[in-house]
Amino acid sequence: MLSESNKKIFIKLIKESSREEIIWMYGYMSGLFPKDKCFFDILKNKKEKITLVYGTETGNAKSLAFDIYKKFQKKELKINLINLDQYNLKNLEKENYLLIIISTHGEGEPPFSAKNFFNFIKNNTKIYLKKLKYSVLALGDKSYSHFCQAGIDVDKYLYNIGAIRIIPLYKCDIDYKEKAYKWFYEILNFFQNKKDIENKKRIICGKIFNKILLSDQKREYNKNKEVYHIEISCQNEIKYNPGDAIGIFPENSSNQTYDIINFFLKNKKIELKQKEYKKIYNLFKKKFNIFCLSNNFLNKYSLLSDQENIPYDRKWNLIDLLKEFPIKRKYSLKNLIKIMECIKPRLYSISSSHKVHYNKIHITVSRHSFQLNGETVFGYCSDFLSKLKKGDELFFFIYNNKLFKLPKNLDKDIILIGPGTGIAPFRSFLYEREYMGATGRNWLFFGDQHFSTDFLYKKEIQTWKKKGILNNVSLSFSRDQKNKIYVQDKIWENRIEFFSWIQNGAYIYVCGKKDPMSIDIEKMIYHIIEEVGKCNPEFFIKEMKKNGRYLKDVY
Repeated sequence: MLSESNKKIFIKLIKESSREEIIWMYGYMSGLFPKDKCFFDILKNKKEKITLVYGTETGNAKSLAFDIYKKFQKKELKINLINLDQYNLKNLEKENYLLIIISTHGEGEPPFSAKNFFNFIKNNTKIYLKKLKYSVLALGDKSYSHFCQAGIDVDKYLYNIGAIRIIPLYKCDIDYKEKAYKWFYEILNFFQNKKDIENKKRIICGKIFNKILLSDQKREYNKNKEVYHIEISCQNEIKYNPGDAIGIFPENSSNQTYDIINFFLKNKKIELKQKEYKKIYNLFKKKFNIFCLSNNFLNKYSLLSDQENIPYDRKWNLIDLLKEFPIKRKYSLKNLIKIMECIKPRLYSISSSHKVHYNKIHITVSRHSFQLNGETVFGYCSDFLSKLKKGDELFFFIYNNKLFKLPKNLDKDIILIGPGTGIAPFRSFLYEREYMGATGRNWLFFGDQHFSTDFLYKKEIQTWKKKGILNNVSLSFSRDQKNKIYVQDKIWENRIEFFSWIQNGAYIYVCGKKDPMSIDIEKMIYHIIEEVGKCNPEFFIKEMKKNGRYLKDVY
């Protein structure tokens, strides 16, 4: 047994150490005492710390912080609640997760209780918060010119000293509760996703079973548009629910990987044996992100190079960075590897039904292209997927989307609004509803540019309409006529029946691009509720959301 004084030192060391440091200590102690399991038990029970702080002038931020604190506790998340005037600034570098609720006082000033914290992060050039993840909820009053300025500044200052945003800043007006709770649920969703992955969302190896180009490229106006239906087969049974997604781990191309390693070989930074070369090749091909490098990474890289302030006004790729700002002679590839960030998985809505498509998962992928530094480049994961061939392997996990589910009662009506690849989860919904013999009605709104080239899953949708699985199908193809017609125009065209459905309990599902699609659609739904239903749209939608009848999966 430890003496009382040593026990205090030991517990203090564990609490103040990162997970990586504890793993190192465990490995070290395992070597000394290989049969002793008590240290493993401590490691297993170690949880990363979440701290919720608040800065208040009138008491609103305090009241809200206590409310949200209780909500976190009910979800069995370990969280500390502290007033910013009592927060120990020395702890900032030790924090894993910091959630800040702060009001704005006077002409954009922080509350008096938050001033020490505010000045510390604003003026401190000696700290770099490499492991802190944070989010700010700002309270304010839109009638003032410096609306939520204190929260805006705190968000900016933390980001400038290396901290990573969990979700973007939320700005709330006087009537703040609804938006504040939305912030809470987004944070909760982040921790739930993290927990799912850490608690071993099983990484699955699948193979490309089939890949079909859905968009017709024969027309001149459509030749650069690529939308694929991809089927992934798995050796063992895979269970998922309609509305779920898969997280796919893309890989870097071989050529890009060779370029990076050869850069170091040519500059005599390394000498590699065959086994070492293969190991480093696999790291840069399968594990490390080498595109659109984060500002956090650039800050670390600047310490290795002669350039202290690498410009953030462009998105850097690693090979360009190495060439333009080479690392100092005293550093090598090993130093670079230590600061590299891992490839993040990309989520794709599942477009198949587990009950119908046994041991297979279908996804709908648009090969995204955009301009970067004056060149046309493709989306990281969509480009990777578009190049896979039948039989190629890929790795993924199932992401359980608990906020986008079919109603449990099969007699409930559903309205599905999914332009473009937003159709993906609704294909899953309809296969599931057909298999289960659901008696509730189904109404699909789908839109894209051209009927002849962009009508995704046309035959299946037409078959469901003939069978009566789809009671209503409302289509809009924006470029097939002089005046552009969008999905929201079709909703307005059918406004009387649309309102009748939702008045009688129908569920609304929206999937696709957040801006502007989902915003325009929500505005139209508000307009219909007000014009046709003669109701207060804010109250009506609030009740729908409260009852889980208005669900969005937008990106």
